[in-house]
Amino acid sequence: MPRHALDYAGVSGLCLVIHNLVMIAADSLGLMLPLAVLASYMVVVISGYALHSRISFRREMNLATFLRYAAAMSINIPLTMATTWLWLGPAGLQMHWAAPLATLCTVAINYLLSRWAIIRPVSAQGQ
Repeated sequence: MPRHALDYAGVSGLCLVIHNLVMIAADSLGLMLPLAVLASYMVVVISGYALHSRISFRREMNLATFLRYAAAMSINIPLTMATTWLWLGPAGLQMHWAAPLATLCTVAINYLLSRWAIIRPVSAQGQ
């Protein structure tokens, strides 16, 4: 397996843990699902961008790629709300089960969006 794939997996795993901890903590504090998802997004988008830039893709951080990453990762807001709601509502699970299951539902799309946001195409690099 390529080194960047292992690095990506490690950073993503850490982001998944952070996300789930925020979701479970927010639920235990009585926050409604949309507020829990937004709180998680804010924490994970900052830490995820920094870690993926430095470790996964070994790129310099800058405002343009952060904004692109934040925009790409914003797709997780409706995806997380929908998948978490499905596990909480119709499936009847508690948050400590629903959050990790919802997270698994969004892993593949996160890889593609992270890669797109942080690794600029050759033409965008002025070559």
